[in-house]
Amino acid sequence: MGLDKPKKVYSKRIRNLRRMILITVAAACLVPTCICVILAIRYDRLKSAYDQNKADLEWYRDRFGDEMSILAGGSEEVNTSDKVVSDSEPLTEEFETDYSDIYISGAQNPEDIEGTRYVYLTFDDGPSSSTDEILDILDQYNVKATFFVCGKPDTRYTELYKRIVEDGHTLGMHSYSHKYSQVYASLDSFKEDFEQLRVFLYQTTGVWPEFYRFPGGSSNGVSKVDMSELTAYLDEQKVTFFDWNVSAGDDKSGATKDTVYANIVNNIPKFKHCVVLMHDAADKKHTVEALPEIIEAVQAMDDTVIVPITEDTLPVQHIKK
Repeated sequence: MGLDKPKKVYSKRIRNLRRMILITVAAACLVPTCICVILAIRYDRLKSAYDQNKADLEWYRDRFGDEMSILAGGSEEVNTSDKVVSDSEPLTEEFETDYSDIYISGAQNPEDIEGTRYVYLTFDDGPSSSTDEILDILDQYNVKATFFVCGKPDTRYTELYKRIVEDGHTLGMHSYSHKYSQVYASLDSFKEDFEQLRVFLYQTTGVWPEFYRFPGGSSNGVSKVDMSELTAYLDEQKVTFFDWNVSAGDDKSGATKDTVYANIVNNIPKFKHCVVLMHDAADKKHTVEALPEIIEAVQAMDDTVIVPITEDTLPVQHIKK
């Protein structure tokens, strides 16, 4: 009987050793598998982001040319609203042009003009790889905005168009091609671009857009057509165009999170109806970074609300119709 105890101890050690070997083998198989799964997920996300950014870049190159031609020719976008803040300027500097007395026409806002201040956050040029993040921020603060979008038939953008609508934001038009030479070549070319975008958005989202923003604004200096002809055509289509009286300046060289914030927050108090211009683009990360603080600052202002553009919104327009 005395020999049984060493045998039992020995057998127990064998079982423990076997168990340890099995655990080690399982871990040796499981750990690499988990790492591979994690890496595969990260790769898939990075690839999706890469593909989205690549699509954005291809779209911009198609519309504006490659990087060297842009640097050589300067920015095509016409700044018609204000002087933006740069890093070398004080953040409280005033706009060069005062739009306090800007001509305003169109639908009359039913609310008391002397009371509540209405702020309309608008985003041009989307959708892009930044759209989801912008929409997430707006949702976090329960804010509705307006997106003046372009025509991007790539399937990567389809769900973004739909999400803009499904999240309760206003979908506006900003030309299909965003090519100034094409959009403003003639009245017929403008009509063709307009109809192409409107039908595309309807087929994609089920929404028949009723709002438009001209590339470069209605006071752009590049149109070969008298802008009054284009605005008359929009009137025929029962479409209202919107410019802006506050600009983020996020499309200007040297823009930062701080300058974007200052350009908006410092100038909103000038107006009762503030149409704020921002851009929804892959290279406008400062806008996304500044957006939460911008919303918080506006919501903290007395008697001020952030709302989307609707048929009752009083238009801000740079030119008289």
